Amino acid sequence: MEFLTKKRVLLAMTVLLFISLTYYILQSHWTYTRQLAEQEKSIKSKVKSSASCVNYKIISRCERCPRQELRDLVTYCMETGYKEIIECDNGKKESIWCDISPAVEEADFWKFQAICLFLGLSSYSVVYLRQRKLDKILMEKIHKQIASGL
Repeated sequence: MEFLTKKRVLLAMTVLLFISLTYYILQSHWTYTRQLAEQEKSIKSKVKSSASCVNYKIISRCERCPRQELRDLVTYCMETGYKEIIECDNGKKESIWCDISPAVEEADFWKFQAICLFLGLSSYSVVYLRQRKLDKILMEKIHKQIASGL
């Protein structure tokens, strides 16, 4: 009896391919996560220098400035178009500019992908249901013609 049958070789190749792909995907993800952390750190160091106080706590995440603030040429919105609200140690709240982080951009990308998937699936389901309804009507017409001909 032969040990290396076609099925076993195919199974071994599939397992090796799966392990290799898993390794490369995880390695890519870890590298990307490390790069994101480094970018976040550099962005935070730039933003920290623009704050009027040394120690502060971030109240709201980096978000797009409203149109009204952009029209009014508010200084913290003019830099990048994004702002975050901080609270200094003395209790004073202020807004400072912030760079949009890659993590926020990635979250926006996945939201967009989810919306597109939802729209695509809902469009497909409407077309599919409409086609079934039209097929049913056509079959009823055919059955009527056959019944009247006999």
